[in-house]
Amino acid sequence: MYARVFDRRRLALPLLFPTIGGLYYLWSYDAPARLLAVNAGALALALAWIMLGRLPTDRRVQLTIAAMAALALFLPLLIGPEVGGVNRWLPAGPVSLHSGALLLSLITVLAAREARLGPVVMAFTGAALALQPDAAALAALAAASAVLAWLHRSAAFAIVAAAGAALAVMTFADGTLEPQLFTENVLKQVADRSFLQAVALAILLFVVPLWHLVIDPQTQRTEGYALAALLVAFGAMAMIAPFPYPLIGYGASSILGFGLALGVTARTHHISVGQPLEILERT
Repeated sequence: MYARVFDRRRLALPLLFPTIGGLYYLWSYDAPARLLAVNAGALALALAWIMLGRLPTDRRVQLTIAAMAALALFLPLLIGPEVGGVNRWLPAGPVSLHSGALLLSLITVLAAREARLGPVVMAFTGAALALQPDAAALAALAAASAVLAWLHRSAAFAIVAAAGAALAVMTFADGTLEPQLFTENVLKQVADRSFLQAVALAILLFVVPLWHLVIDPQTQRTEGYALAALLVAFGAMAMIAPFPYPLIGYGASSILGFGLALGVTARTHHISVGQPLEILERT
């Protein structure tokens, strides 16, 4: 007889390790205390959601939430702020939240459960990201959709992936903004001082989350793989162009967004008495 049950503490690890590494980076490179406070506060809120958060189990309600989150990506086009022809931010008191980093992970997790309507939600999301425009988020959407096309054997997800990739290329040079210290070019900045520290930070961003989302996950396969693809794509785009680094750089949006998505992932509980029995619990 054995039992392996879902552990919310382990679910938090793909968020916790990179974000703590990012906080250490901000501290060791003398970032203003406000930046550390914002990231630390976002991490605390994200961890609280992962431990305590729940979504209604009704499929229609979850689809409605996904559609509303996708619709919210159009809000920056209406309410701003606009910077250099780019509308990517949602005002939240003293900070502005990057809408794609905040909402795309949640949308992807909920869309991953829907082989039929999931591609529609992702296509609607891609339209909003193209209008902002946000090439990094479009590349992340394309990567996640490609993974879901493979896992679901879905031509619709494949079409969304191809369209997302094409839009990412088309909008890559649109609305180029001045790189912000501690947000963009993070690994380059660290590598200029210590190559080994840059490698360690890259491992925290790319390798550790992949282990906890793909190799030894607490999430369902489709959702964990899609989240891993999102994170890798966001990080890869930050390495090749001045886009914000997720989790390790300054910015509450990716921390809150990734935590929000982890908190609503579907869980598998394995309970065995003689033979294994797998029970799927959705939140």
